[in-house]
This record gives sequence, structure tokens and C-alpha cells, in this order.
Amino acid sequence: MINDANIAEKSALELRAKLNDTNNLSMFLDQQIIPKLTQLTDESTTLRARCNAPDYDGTGVSIERPAMLREMLSEWQGTINLLIHQINNPPNMNPEIKLASLTNTNITEATSAKSKFKDCSDSFCPEMTVIPSGSFLMGGNIEEQEQQNVPAQSRPYELPQHAVIVEKPFAMSTYETTIAEFQAFQKETGWEVQGCRNWESRDGVFNMWYRDDLNPTNAGMNQTPQDPVVCVRREDGRAFAEWLSKKTGQTYRLPTEVEWEYAARAGTSTAFYWGDDLNLDQACKYANVLDPTTVSALPQTSSWNLFNCTDGYAFTSPVGKFLPNNFGLYDMTANAREWVDDCWHSNYENAPVNNRIWGEENNGQCNFPVLRGGAWIYNTYNARTAYRNAYVTSQARSIMWGFRLVREI
Repeated sequence: MINDANIAEKSALELRAKLNDTNNLSMFLDQQIIPKLTQLTDESTTLRARCNAPDYDGTGVSIERPAMLREMLSEWQGTINLLIHQINNPPNMNPEIKLASLTNTNITEATSAKSKFKDCSDSFCPEMTVIPSGSFLMGGNIEEQEQQNVPAQSRPYELPQHAVIVEKPFAMSTYETTIAEFQAFQKETGWEVQGCRNWESRDGVFNMWYRDDLNPTNAGMNQTPQDPVVCVRREDGRAFAEWLSKKTGQTYRLPTEVEWEYAARAGTSTAFYWGDDLNLDQACKYANVLDPTTVSALPQTSSWNLFNCTDGYAFTSPVGKFLPNNFGLYDMTANAREWVDDCWHSNYENAPVNNRIWGEENNGQCNFPVLRGGAWIYNTYNARTAYRNAYVTSQARSIMWGFRLVREI
């Protein structure tokens, strides 16, 4: 795979040298093809080193287990296939981005916490909620992990629990980004996403299998335009945020891990933002979780750790169908998991003590995107606020993963 990526990158550079600088295809090569191939080469080099490392762990719930790596290669191939298609049909690298219908709402650091606002009146403009400054304990703890039966392999990801200060207010999307909002972005920019991991059985094995025919508009399950968009990568969330920033003149971006967990906890320190709830019967008031409704559609999940309630949705639900947390945010766990902007670190050693992005320092893997919150099909212990993990590929996309945005104040 490394040699193939290197050869492709060299061929792209040779093709670029033959093209005129003003050519749309040359811009496509410069801005997307060559950076993408370089990125995939870097990722494959890192993965080869990991697979040969003394502490490589391919068992249990490890993010390096072979089943994950197998579908990762399919995702890479799907991305390369799309790039080949786009070379023959280059996207417009300078699409006209029209200014949105601005509301000119004046939001400052003095704006009241939990205030709701929209920067534009267009249907694609998300409602935002003002999140106050403050402090909290980030991460899990041993007692919670034991009570919730968290697998031993993933416990270190949440440790050590540590104090963090959020120094200034910010705004976060009240709801997860919807299919309709993402489609508006795709329509104006021509942005394409192809392929997605889907839960299904192949040769008697129920797993997340990659399918090239799925995409954010057709995720292979019943969804409405107001359901959270899934089958998107972290880079798709970043591109959407950049587009919305241009449309509104404000700064939108994916949240940092600190911002996400602070906003999700909303002043709580319990396993879930509605409480510790060891009987697991309150969850369906607050979240679209793994429950008997999901089992009825996917009976292979019947032996998993289910919530003891019924939420009425087998797959994703339209956003905002359940109770919000104390900050007024909906679906902060379950429904769709959410991409954040940080590099992956396998524990919280030397983690930031404020809400800055956690970069490549302390062995951060910046090509490996981090997900927060549970999803509609996740075990109970993976719907906890502290739960975090990553995927060892920048091209990860699944029918469980979406995003929401932060807007700077």
C-alpha cells in the first residue's frame, strides 16, 4: 500500500508539472489530489510501524484490531476511486459562495449563557447556543469504569481525570448537523463524499463493513432530511465549517475535545449527563440509544449491552427529539457520534488544561481523527460522556458518525 501511494503521488506530481497554473485540474491536483496522497502515504507509514511495534495490540476492542484495518484499506480505496473519477471530471475549484441572509445578531462574551441565535435566516444556518466559561473535571475515573463495565483496553483512553478551565464563552450547535444542512453545502460547493461503513452480516460475521454505494445522502437506512448527517469524515466537517464561515463572516469550526466534553457534561460529573442511572431506564428520555427498537431491526445486537428503555428509533432519529442537557444542547450522546478537531492521544497524560486544540505534541497522531459521544447502536458504556476513541485512518466514515460545530465569540 505504501509503494502504491508513493507511485500515485509521484505520478500526480509529474502530471501537475505538465499543466498550466491557471488550469482547474492543476488546482485540483495541488489542493486535493497531491495532499491526499501525501497524507495516505504518511498514514500507511505510521501504521506499518505500529503493526511491527512490540506493543501492537490487535485484540478485543483495540483500535488497531485487524477487522478495523481491513475496512480502513477499503475506505482508502474508495477515496482513491473517487479522486480518479474527479480527475476525469474535475470539480470547480472556485465555486461562487454567496453571502447568507445575515441576521446581524450581536453575540459577545457578555451574551447570556444558554442564549440561542442564528447568524443567518437560511435553512442551512444552524441554531447556536452560548456556552459559558467555567471549569470541570475531564475524563473518566476507575469507579465509574468499574460500575459501567468498561472494557479494560479502552479505560486508559479516559485517564487520568484532570481539571480543565474553559477561559471564555463559545457557541455550539444546538443540534447535530443535519442531512439537509450538509446537502446545501454540497450543492453550492460540489463537495463529494463516497463510501461508508455499514452494520451488516457477511459470511456470518456481523460487523462494520465498507460499502462503496453509500454516502451522506443515502446511508442505507431510513432517514429524514432532519436526521443527523452521517457517512462523513472529519475533513468533511471541517469543509462544512469553512463554507459556513464564508457564508456568514463568522468563525465556525469543529469543537476541541475539551469544548465537546465541557458542553456535553453541562455542569454534571456523572457517567451520563442525565445521571449515573445504573438501571439504564432513563436514557430514552434524553437520547436515541441502543434499545429493543434497534434490536428489532438488527437482531445481531440482542446480546450487546442495551439500555433498559425504548426510544422508538431503530437507527438515527431527527435531531432534537429528546430532552436537552443542562446547557440546552440536544443529542450530545447517542444518535450520531461526533468528530472533534484534536489529534489522537491514547490517554490524557500532559493534556491541555484549557480548551485549546490538542496538537501533535506528546506523540499526537493528527491524521487519526477523534470521535466523542455514543451512537444509536453503541453499548451502554460507550454512551458515557467520558467515552472517547479514534480511528487509525483519516478516511473513516460510518453510518454512526456525524458532527456539530462551534462558533467562536
